[in-house]
Amino acid sequence: MVKIRKQRKKKSYNYGANRKNMNKKQLRTGHIKCPEVKKEWNKDCPVNRNFKNMGLSNDPNAVLPFRRSQRERVAVMKKSLETGEIPLNVTSNAIDPEAPRKRRKNAPKAQVAEKLEENANALRESGFRFSKGQVRLISYFLDKHKLNYRAMVSDKKNYEQETWKQLRRKVRKFLAIPEHVDEYLKTRGLERLSLEEEDTDSD
Repeated sequence: MVKIRKQRKKKSYNYGANRKNMNKKQLRTGHIKCPEVKKEWNKDCPVNRNFKNMGLSNDPNAVLPFRRSQRERVAVMKKSLETGEIPLNVTSNAIDPEAPRKRRKNAPKAQVAEKLEENANALRESGFRFSKGQVRLISYFLDKHKLNYRAMVSDKKNYEQETWKQLRRKVRKFLAIPEHVDEYLKTRGLERLSLEEEDTDSD
């Protein structure tokens, strides 16, 4: 069947494309962004073998133990068999927790999993900072009302009509950032901030 001229014109050859780079891009399997995994990755081994050698897994369902409900079903079935309430030929399809299991060999590159766990548990400083406008507004509230959040609600500069709980959360976050607090103390010539919150949880 003869195609129309418009369809034939669409299939024009792209002379400006770099065929070598295009083929490399198609054959590329992707970059490993994790430095710990990238250092120990063996290109000659498949993905499953690499993960197994590092003490990792690409399928968490295969690693995690069976559910507690399954363990409970095994216990109930055993008790029923002992009391004779059900026929002895009825058995459970759940895994027996007391059955002997195959001992797993230690992963040769287990330090990778340990490093990843250590990095995941490491404390990280929050990069959140208030904008200049918010810093000026919170500083104004602290200067005028200290930590009286009820008074901040009725202030004319509470343009967004925030509740006292919203203002309390914002002020507490402001005071938890050393960069904002240091600037606040420096501009007012104070050495430390001595503010006591008033009891606003009564209502």
